[in-house]
Amino acid sequence: MHLVEMNTPDFSASQPPHEGLRALRARAEERRRLVTQITADKSPEEVQRLVQELQVHQIELEMQNEELLLAQAEAEAVRAQYLDLYDFAPAGYFTLSAHGLIRQLNLRGSQLLGSVRQRLTGRRFPLFVAPADRPRFADFLAQVLRAEFRQSCELAMLRDDGTSFFAQLEGVAVQVPDGYGQHEPQCRLAIIDVSARQAALQELAASEARFRQLFEQTSDAIILVQSNVVIDCNPRALQLLGARCKSQLVGFPPWEHATPLLNGQPRADVFALGVAEALRHGSRRAEFTLQRLTGEVAWVESVITPITVSGQPLLHIVWRDITAAKHAAEQLRTSKEQLSLALPGSGTGTFAWYQSTDQVQWDERAQAAFGFARQAAVPTAAVLRRLHPADAPAVQAALQAAVASREPLALQYRIIWPDRSVHHISAAGRVVVDGAGQVQGFAGIVMDVTAQHETQQALRYQSLLTQRMLEAMPVVLARLDAEGRYLEALGQGLHNLGLANESLPGLKALDLFPAPAEEIARLQAGERVEFDNEVDCQGRHYHFHSYAYFDQERRQTMLLAIDVTPLEEQKQQLRREKEFNESLLDNSVDGIMAFDQHGCFLAWNRVLERRTGRLEAELLGQNLFAVFPEWQDKPQEQAIRQVLKGKRLTRYNMPFHTQPGHYESHLVPLLGPDNQVKGGLVLIRDVTERVQLAEEATRLKLRQQQEVLSAILATQEEERKRIAEALHNGVGQLLYAAKLNLENRAPDAPYRRNTLSLLEDAIRATRTISFELTPGILEDFGLKIALEELGKRIPKHNLRIHLNLVGLDRPRPRPVEIALYRVVQELLNNIIRHAQASEAFIHVVHEGRHVHISVEDNGVGIGTGQEGAPPKGIGLAGIHNRIDLLGGELIIESRAGRGTIVTIELTIS
Repeated sequence: MHLVEMNTPDFSASQPPHEGLRALRARAEERRRLVTQITADKSPEEVQRLVQELQVHQIELEMQNEELLLAQAEAEAVRAQYLDLYDFAPAGYFTLSAHGLIRQLNLRGSQLLGSVRQRLTGRRFPLFVAPADRPRFADFLAQVLRAEFRQSCELAMLRDDGTSFFAQLEGVAVQVPDGYGQHEPQCRLAIIDVSARQAALQELAASEARFRQLFEQTSDAIILVQSNVVIDCNPRALQLLGARCKSQLVGFPPWEHATPLLNGQPRADVFALGVAEALRHGSRRAEFTLQRLTGEVAWVESVITPITVSGQPLLHIVWRDITAAKHAAEQLRTSKEQLSLALPGSGTGTFAWYQSTDQVQWDERAQAAFGFARQAAVPTAAVLRRLHPADAPAVQAALQAAVASREPLALQYRIIWPDRSVHHISAAGRVVVDGAGQVQGFAGIVMDVTAQHETQQALRYQSLLTQRMLEAMPVVLARLDAEGRYLEALGQGLHNLGLANESLPGLKALDLFPAPAEEIARLQAGERVEFDNEVDCQGRHYHFHSYAYFDQERRQTMLLAIDVTPLEEQKQQLRREKEFNESLLDNSVDGIMAFDQHGCFLAWNRVLERRTGRLEAELLGQNLFAVFPEWQDKPQEQAIRQVLKGKRLTRYNMPFHTQPGHYESHLVPLLGPDNQVKGGLVLIRDVTERVQLAEEATRLKLRQQQEVLSAILATQEEERKRIAEALHNGVGQLLYAAKLNLENRAPDAPYRRNTLSLLEDAIRATRTISFELTPGILEDFGLKIALEELGKRIPKHNLRIHLNLVGLDRPRPRPVEIALYRVVQELLNNIIRHAQASEAFIHVVHEGRHVHISVEDNGVGIGTGQEGAPPKGIGLAGIHNRIDLLGGELIIESRAGRGTIVTIELTIS
């Protein structure tokens, strides 16, 4: 053993294991060569030493073999542990190629994508990313492959069954040998399902939005206080204090706007006491006055509630404006005081009936009104017996209805006193209820109105007597106050006018019977005057001879008017015709103006008054060009001149006024009896609604065209996909098989090289056509990447392409994306095939709802057909059809030898 230790080299300490193994193998080969040599010339000591060295090396090999077996077992255990950790890890692990192909994944990754690993390996990872997030994933993958450290992002993912989840992606780039001495860049990707966290964040955001909405839109003023300083407030707090912005409240103490003293104590001390009370009991309610920034004082009910937000103590303070309630209470108190003073002076008494005792309690004035002696309380039955038999049923029914409906009651009725005299009572009151809403009784006021009733009866009799006398006479007898208003008017003369006796009081007398100023002056001087009046009433005209004089105290005027003759029917007819014409103009829905042969206004109806702000009274007789100088040397003046020459015209959107909308004007000459033009008439009709309906029909037609476009494009893309698959899987495979067959034949066949070259060109052309028919990159990575790839596929020695792509990262409808790609593809094909150009510039810009496409080349240009129309070809016809279906505009500018510019403008709805 000692020899073994002395001669065993320490490979682990001096050199790597594989280097030690190579050295050991070399020494063993050397010993084997020595053993195979003839040892006849060797001494016994040398032979023995040689045998001993061989034995030592044999023991070393056996020990190293045992160490290798142990290392292999340990490596297998570690690998099994790694596989368990890899497959059963809570996160999904993926290995992606630089193009996003899934090379390897663990069990959790297949569970996240909802399929088995065998079906997922080799598929494109972007297919499991939500379409809206695929551009973000493409940027993320490119950033991972470029960066030297880990990258992270969050995306919306799709499972194989179409369900979605939200995932957090962590990626790092690695270099993997490809077996040909090169290294392929790959992405090691870890995925964690964070749908629950995202849902929690969304719920938290929604909760915060609801709180903010409640905070901002509540009808109460709310402020948030921290460390005795206002940190936030809602709009109602600004309104309550009369502030314009939050900076007038935020940053100040909450008692800043309170009145200088609260209950005789400093404001800060009162607030500190309120906060301490709120901390002890959970909240504190109090009332105080504050001074608005406008100087007004308001009463506020305050509720202080301590809260904790993110571990920080806050005070949630609610202010409710109770100024109106305070004022109402003060007014009620004042009203009660005034009522207590007014009732005795008016002779009004108060009463109250209580259901529990069935008695009426009243004051002295109420007792006297019912003829009772001094009794503070009287049984209800005793009071009811005083009612007049004819009025008792109605009074009791009204009381029962008031109790049932709990509505106020007011009525008049008669009672009979013990001396059999009849008295008239006026009463009012309402039901009394307790806190639970139960009826307790009835309370109100009563007043004896017998004297007033008798006075009214006497006056009514005298008035009726006078009225009967005057009804048989064609006169009007009236009394007027000092201002000339009717106090009373009677007589058959009123009936001739179609007026009732009670229709004139309150009206001005001379409005009905106008008088000359001289007679009125004489009347005011105290003389008796006579004058004639013409009265117009209900379409008939009357002539009155009137007498007027003052009473003895000169407080009122007496007027006697006698109907003597009707007025002339011809004047009435002329007045009615004029009123009819004015009504016809003013009630027309169209604007109407008329002018004479000199251009002076004859009519201007109310529609034009509203639309121009110019009144008819200020325009009649004025020259229309002097009133509206902006019409001179304009289409308005030309149209008016043509009408005065006898032409009938219709003009659309001719601005005779400044109101917005769409209008059409009809101009008609006005002819006299001799058929000569005496003026003109203009009818201005509002056709805004009709134009809007036409525009809506256009928009509907456009939407229908968009739907047709979607169906057409979808059908085209499906057909392209079918043809591409047929080319790839059918023709392509047949061509490739033919190539393999030729390659396996004798290499000296004379046609072999040319045939292989033709087959190679055919396979390449088939692949190119298949890609152009169905570019998968458009679906996977979007329009921007697809257009960039389209430009890369064109050899630069054939055509240099300059791309300017702006705003293509935002989403667009899939039919629009396909149409834009096909249009650019077809324009590039036309340039390559026909333009003989060396350079092309492609601009695709998406801003807002508008997409602008400009394709320019330096080729030979496009020849024009008849009348400058562009040539008709399959390519340009297809582009025209796509742009027309999208509702866009296509402009082609081309000059021979100077290239072509194709411009397309689209609006995305």
